[in-house]
Formats: sequence, structure tokens, C-alpha cells
Amino acid sequence: MKYIYKIVLLSFVFLGLTSCDENENFEILPPQDGITLNSPIDGSSIALIDTNEQNPGLTVSWNSANLKDSGATYNVEVALTGTDFSAPTVIGSTTNMTLHLTVEELNNLALDVLQIPAESEASIEIRVTSGDFISNKVSVLLTPYKIEFTELFLVGSLTNWKPEESLPMTRTGFNEFLITIDLADGDEFKFLPQNTGWDGDFGEDPNNPGKLVEEGEQNIAGYPAGKYDVTVNLNDFTFNLKPILAPENLYLVGSINGWDNATALPLFKSGENTFSIVVDLPDGAEFKFLPTQGSWDGDWGADKNNAGSIVQDDEDNIKGYTGKYLVTVDYNNLTYKLTPVGSLFTVGSINGWNNGAALPMAEASLGIFTIVLDLPDGAEFKFLPNNGSWDGDWGASKTEAGRIVQDDEDNLKGYEAGKYVVAVNYNTLSYTVSKINAIPANLFLVGAFNGWSNTAGNPKFTQTSAGVFEITQALSANDEFKFVPVAGSWGDDFGESKVASKVLEQNDENNLKVTTGGNYKITVNFNKGNISVVSL
Repeated sequence: MKYIYKIVLLSFVFLGLTSCDENENFEILPPQDGITLNSPIDGSSIALIDTNEQNPGLTVSWNSANLKDSGATYNVEVALTGTDFSAPTVIGSTTNMTLHLTVEELNNLALDVLQIPAESEASIEIRVTSGDFISNKVSVLLTPYKIEFTELFLVGSLTNWKPEESLPMTRTGFNEFLITIDLADGDEFKFLPQNTGWDGDFGEDPNNPGKLVEEGEQNIAGYPAGKYDVTVNLNDFTFNLKPILAPENLYLVGSINGWDNATALPLFKSGENTFSIVVDLPDGAEFKFLPTQGSWDGDWGADKNNAGSIVQDDEDNIKGYTGKYLVTVDYNNLTYKLTPVGSLFTVGSINGWNNGAALPMAEASLGIFTIVLDLPDGAEFKFLPNNGSWDGDWGASKTEAGRIVQDDEDNLKGYEAGKYVVAVNYNTLSYTVSKINAIPANLFLVGAFNGWSNTAGNPKFTQTSAGVFEITQALSANDEFKFVPVAGSWGDDFGESKVASKVLEQNDENNLKVTTGGNYKITVNFNKGNISVVSL
């Protein structure tokens, strides 16, 4: 579609011009010395359509009494009416006295060069010059049609300036396109209607920032390194770069909380520009993300055109999942991922690394799994989502202590021989390995309900099976409590982990707490390392 200087002479006869002048009985009298336009007729109106783009669109013809036989070169110029040809566009040069444009060429002239909005009527003026001779000018009302672009590609330094490596943009509407890119310092780019060559490439108009042109364009450049949403509108030949900044916080809102943005669920910031949360999704659940709790501004949802990607405009709710999932949102690549977390197993040297006989862990609370292990010296282990498969295995981060990762992970190791409560917390993508002295033979309850009076009269748990203790106790709102193996002694007392809800802890424990008064069934499982507190 490169137009200027590429007009070829065509043997078409001008069709489709309709005069707006009702007086057809006149004669153009050529001056004795000069150039006189014969067509188009002054005041003509041309409404272009795209059905036959190679048909004649405009014919300019003229007479020149003195120059006719001199071999002079004629330049055909156009300009918007009212500009007085202050910056005319030469649409062709010829030694003949006729110049033809096809419908496509005339439409491209209107859109790309004269910047006439598609489907809008504008008045243009035409004249012919040769040396010092200038013809009369005629006015034409011109209405270009919208060119439909079904594809658009981004090419530049980030694609090695190779059209075949250009990045396809997502079509979001008629002649509207979107792509998200990572720009490095000094990156430059432009746009292509196809990825097979440079024909029809668009760049920035050096005189109109944010506007696209095909001729005299410059590369789009000068943006700081970062991630951007790039939008292009080829209806008005504009583009825009919107920087994508990862939010400081992120919240999940959806059917699981009644779409109440004021109680949107906070995600854990699990890494640089990444967030995670564990949710239990019922059938038919839908949700999206908010950067600010209590506000819908800047909400993010699923990209309708790219599975697993998030967008802010024309987004969809995330849906189609049922069960317990770790939801991870990564603003480094604008993606989301749902990983099932309904079960977890431990595998390692303690079971001969047999993934088919991995040890099942218990769910202490949503997204938190526990197991009690007797570890010999030199023991190593990791975690599996599914017994019998290594897919999706989790291990220790090599760079962040206490973190679990799935890629380039390490085995958990370096523990002295002994008994440990091992917990994995998907909510914070962390693990703990906490030593306990022994599984007690008896267990007693002590807490606010009896004024923290640790005596021989403390309520005693019933041992329902080896290592499992159970008691029913009346508690008041905000009562706190813990467990002791010997009534009247604080030695070897147990409580709750400070970093993982309902996980048994002996060394740096918290008290457990209920928020409402009532009767509670409390179960402590020293085989799995978890605590259950159920209101009756």
C-alpha cells in the first residue's frame, strides 16, 4: 500500500464521478498560455466501496496549449480543501495529459496520506503543475471506505527485524489489535499486515505522535524497558502503549464470596510480581482479580483469546474448575494457573524413592498438609501431588529457605535423626520440618477455660487409636488453649504452628483459639501432625 511515488499509468477510463453542478451546458476554454483541467468536474462527489478495488477510481485529465508538444512533465497534486496547497501531495508525474488511480489507490491516498477518516466525507482539491505553470484547481468530495485488516504483526529489534519472526497480534475488533510485549532498553518496532515481507508496513508519523503512516514513517521507539500492552486501531491509524505495572497487592473476588469486592480474598505475594492463593471451588464457581480490595478499578480476568492469560479489557471470568486449587497469578508474563491441591504425598529415601508407595499426608486446613516422619541420619525427601507419578513434584527452593518450588527444586535434607512434623503450606508456598520429642502416652487440655490452671485436674483426652487423642470441651468466645503430656507440667507442651493453621508444633508454638463460644470436639493426631477443632 505504499502510495506516494508508486502510481503507475493505467489505461482506465474514469467512472463513477457524479457532478454536483446542475448546469451541464458550459464549455471549458483553455487559456492561451497554461494548463486547464478537464476532469474531474469541480464539485464532483466520490464515495468509494471496496468491492472492486482495481476498478477505476479517479481520472485526472488536462489540456495545455503551449506545452502539449514540448515533452513537458506534469505533476498531479492534491491537498485538503482550505490548505491552499501549502503542502501538496504529488500523486503522479507523467508526460501525458491523463493520470488514472484505481479505487484501492485512491482509498489509500485518502486514508494514509490525506488522513481522511474512513467513511467520512472530506473535500480535496486537485491541480496540475509543470515548471512555473499551474492549472486551475477543482474540488472533489471524497469518502474513503474502511480497509479490513484481518491480521497484524509486530516486528522490530525484539524479533531481529525479520518479518518471518514477527509477533502476531490478537484481533480484538474490526481493525483493532492487541499484543503484550516485554521491551528492553533501546528496543524499536513497527507493524506489518502480513509476516511474509515488508509491503504495507506501518510506523509512527514523525509529525503526529501516536499516528501510523506508511510513507515517511519512523520506528516506534524511546520507551523505557518494561512490559506493555500495545494496541493498534487501523480504523483511525492510531497506536498506544500502556505500561503494565504489577500491583502491590492482589485479591480474588467471585461467586465464592458473593462477588463482594469489599471482602475479596487476599493473595499471597509468592515471588517477584507473582501472587498465589488456595481456594475450594464448588461446581460452577467463577472469579477474577482486583488490585484493590473494595474497588472494581483495574480488575483482571481471563483473556478470551489466549487460554491461561490475564487481561484488563474485555476480560472473562475464570471458570470451569471444581475442587481445591492453588491459583497462581504471574505478572511477569501475565498468566494465571490453577494447580490441583486436593492431596499430597511424601516420597524419599525413607521409602526407597518408590513413588508408587509414597506416604499420604493429611490435610490440616485448606491448602496445608502434614505428616509425622521418623527420619534417620541422611534422609532426603520431597512431595508428590499424585501417588505413583513424578509429575508436578515439589521440593525445596535452592535459593529461598523454607520455600517449595516445582522447577529446579532440591530434596529436603540435612536433618538429624528424630521424629518430625513435616508440613507443606500451599497458601504461602512454604514448608516446615519441626522436631517433636515423642508421641505422648497421655494428653491434657489447658487454657483460658480454666484460667490456665495447669494442675492434675486438667481435662484429659481420650486416646481413640495409637497416637490419636480426642476431647469435647465447652469454650467461650476467644478462649485460647494448648496441650500438655503431663497434667500439672509445662514440659513438652504442644500448640499450633505460627505459620500453618492446625499444624501441631512443640518448639515455637502458638496457642489455639476459638472465636465463638460453644462446645467443641478437639482432635490431636500425632501420626499426621494435625489438629482438628470442630464446633458441635
